[in-house]
Amino acid sequence: MSYRKVFSFGQRLQYGYYQFMDHFLGRPRSFKMHEKSRRKFYQKIHHTLKAKGEGRIIDIDRVKDIDLKTFKRKYVRKGIPVILDGAAKEWACCKEWSLDYFKALHGDDEIVMVDNESIENPYEQLTLADVIDDIRGGGSKYYRFYPLLVRHPEHLKDFDIGWLRSHRHSWSFAEAFQVFIGGKGGHTPIHNAFSNNLFVQAHGEKEWMIHPVHYTIVVDPEPARNLYRSAPFKTEAGAFDPFNPNYETPYTLFKYVDTYRAHLKEGDVLFNPPYYWHAVRNTTDSIGVGYRWVPPHYCFKTAPLYAFLDLFTFNPPIWKSWKLSKKDFNLVQLAETGRLDEYLEAQKKSK
Repeated sequence: MSYRKVFSFGQRLQYGYYQFMDHFLGRPRSFKMHEKSRRKFYQKIHHTLKAKGEGRIIDIDRVKDIDLKTFKRKYVRKGIPVILDGAAKEWACCKEWSLDYFKALHGDDEIVMVDNESIENPYEQLTLADVIDDIRGGGSKYYRFYPLLVRHPEHLKDFDIGWLRSHRHSWSFAEAFQVFIGGKGGHTPIHNAFSNNLFVQAHGEKEWMIHPVHYTIVVDPEPARNLYRSAPFKTEAGAFDPFNPNYETPYTLFKYVDTYRAHLKEGDVLFNPPYYWHAVRNTTDSIGVGYRWVPPHYCFKTAPLYAFLDLFTFNPPIWKSWKLSKKDFNLVQLAETGRLDEYLEAQKKSK
């Protein structure tokens, strides 16, 4: 089942104008300039959505032993998420990895965990063992973007790298592996990114809720922070939570959005297209790996405005984001808080 396309070209074009102005002028100034027209625009959007009826939950296709040609034709080229059932179950990452495995091998790794929403304490310096001990004790730490293969390239053998590379676009760059380690209940709010993602569920289980790019008008994101966008926090509770939906104001429009749902088990691989909005929740202790790549032509095809605007990100600028991300994406997030220089200076002094 495919999602419904409810917005007209004119509506998407008008919203694109607002996003363009938000990006270059800053959202507060842009809102002030367009307050009346923007209010009228969203009144019309509400009417459009209401006329189409409430949104549907669409279980993502789960396919087994699909051939490469069919995978690319049916899902990649059309920008449709899909679960490749058990595609990685025989890989070493799915057979050997666990929290204890990582603690024993790399528990001494010194890491930085970034909290973009905290002003006073935007980051923590700790070890991987500290994170794992916290998870084992029922804590809430969730380590995202662990640069495992940058620090320990020997783990490349834990994947079928030939399989992964054959499933990406032929003309692409920015290959990256990022590991996510968290306990049951750990979650990431709605966001999107310009890269394609084959997400390998190596240990435990995880749920995804995915909104197609078409519904960006409803998400109404802040301007790009660096290499990704996030849904705005419009209430004290945070961004809209598709796992526990509350459709009261200011999140009324989400009631009419079609949402893809995925439940990943060990050995599953999820294809998530670029710029698709997604929120993620661990249903058990979980270790997952995002294998990412960027095909410029496909990104422009999926979301041309965002692909263009991503060339003009400012905090930090895209060239710096790209350079930092090759070391550790957490450094990119740390740069957003304005504390990167402080952290790097502290690192120099500790050596």
